[in-house]
Amino acid sequence: MVKKFILIGASTGGPGRLHTILEELPHNFCSAIIIAQHMVPLFIPSFVKQLSVSTSLEIQAVYDGIEILPSNVYVCSGECKLIEKEGRLCVVYAEPPELLYSPNVDTLFLSAAELSRSIEKMGIILTGIGDDGAKGSKALFDAGGVCMFESEESATVYGMPRCAIELVPQGKVGSMSQIIEAILDFGEKCV
Repeated sequence: MVKKFILIGASTGGPGRLHTILEELPHNFCSAIIIAQHMVPLFIPSFVKQLSVSTSLEIQAVYDGIEILPSNVYVCSGECKLIEKEGRLCVVYAEPPELLYSPNVDTLFLSAAELSRSIEKMGIILTGIGDDGAKGSKALFDAGGVCMFESEESATVYGMPRCAIELVPQGKVGSMSQIIEAILDFGEKCV
């Protein structure tokens, strides 16, 4: 089972930020990455294809029941929840409640907070409108996860990071280069 993973939540301005992050990851980056980018599910397959040119890591859209594996990048195409099942870390689709934002960052982060503390977790909130991800970041932090938020100077839209910082003032705040550095420090390299 994956012992360490990174969650990224983003909205307006997020696709460009995600390209930038993925371009900086080495081919031997072992930690799994799960992305919740606000986007209509219809556009997720083409978004995955666009992101794949930015990285040598395996990247794919999430489907219900998929196992999270090291060195893979997963893009949610609906309301994703992480669960531990028979010694594996998997993503299942949550019943889509009346949510303003989808895929919902809070849904993903809240589910990660409920996982075993033996699994190391990092949650990142990038640029975006609204407050999606704030409650999930708080739960993740309270469960022992590392949280990092894009700075006001760096973000295209500061809504999501600002709301997360208000709930998790102990979280780290940084520019894109600092976020990438934190991801590389947190993540593992395969031998």
